[in-house]
Amino acid sequence: MKGYIIAGAAVAAVLLLTFTHWQAYRTGRSIEQVKFIQKINLENTNAGNAAEKWRGDLRRCNDASGLFDFATGSCDR
Repeated sequence: MKGYIIAGAAVAAVLLLTFTHWQAYRTGRSIEQVKFIQKINLENTNAGNAAEKWRGDLRRCNDASGLFDFATGSCDR
């Protein structure tokens, strides 16, 4: 009878350790997913801002009757 109690306690301890490890793993994955999404959103915002800046530069160059040099990103007037 005493052996069954010890075996049951050992199984319960292993299950508890497994469950806490699994919860910590899931929490860590959730945190990393949030960080990854934030990084992607920041890169998308930066790309959008760069595209808008380029579009504005091209339009100002065209309005000034200049020739936009796409290789250098400058306006030759």
